[in-house]
Amino acid sequence: MNGFLNIDINSNINGAREKIISIIGNLDVYFFERYELIEAILISIIAKQHMILIGEPGLAKTAILKALTKHINGMKLFNYQMTPHTEINDLLSDNPLNKGNGIDKCEIVLIDEFFKGKTSTLNSLLSIMNERILYNPEPANIPLISLFATSNEKPDRTVSSNLLPLYDRFLLRKEVLPIAGEDNFKNLLKLGEEYSSNNINLTLEELKKIIIASRKIDIGEHIYNLIFSIREELKNRQVIVSDRRWRDTVKIIKAKALLENRLCVSENDIRAIESSIWTYYSDIRTVKSIINKHLYNFSVN
Repeated sequence: MNGFLNIDINSNINGAREKIISIIGNLDVYFFERYELIEAILISIIAKQHMILIGEPGLAKTAILKALTKHINGMKLFNYQMTPHTEINDLLSDNPLNKGNGIDKCEIVLIDEFFKGKTSTLNSLLSIMNERILYNPEPANIPLISLFATSNEKPDRTVSSNLLPLYDRFLLRKEVLPIAGEDNFKNLLKLGEEYSSNNINLTLEELKKIIIASRKIDIGEHIYNLIFSIREELKNRQVIVSDRRWRDTVKIIKAKALLENRLCVSENDIRAIESSIWTYYSDIRTVKSIINKHLYNFSVN
């Protein structure tokens, strides 16, 4: 299949997809040099995966997510600053300080300084992220779509092995850097108003239909062959990716294809998984190089 998305996938998908593209554009105008990050956040939500944003404070990581929620009617965001003293009960809606909000009541959760939490709290979050079930003490389904974490700790080969299972649950990992361009930096200084959604609104129900539609995107055998070749070369370069992560990357490339208005995955959609198949920070350049090499070879053969 090489066609574009149409009502065969979902009767409301075209309008909802166009709204998402408009949302990305609106955010991109306000948040300079953040287009890839904005798109990755939307892909993470459409794929129902979790994402970690790595970078120093003050780089608009939290602001972008808060701005995004202004566009989606009915979607609730829970934002919390992790500390070494945070208990799992501190994150729940029955904590009076949360005023009825919490990880058990919201579709999007943003936890700043995620890895500053103590082991017991982080391990409790692992089961919530994996199952979307809260045990309190009886199991209860929660509406969580994606959990976003911020951290200034870059995972390298000295990181504690206790943290690796947590890093592994974040399928997308993006480094956020300070604005580099002179003009963009000057424009940042000139911003005088708060972010406006400009009445570009998507309902939560429309978003859920987008999520369902993304699962129906087709993947040809040549894409699976290409991913396998990338995986084998990464293994030869000692970049090891778990089978679970490889399986979940399929959701990422399907979401990317949907945003590109296609019924089937293109080889270029594989670039969307660059941020999903590294474990250590030092692997990023190797991953990018290998993906570029295989996509180039595919295009000329």
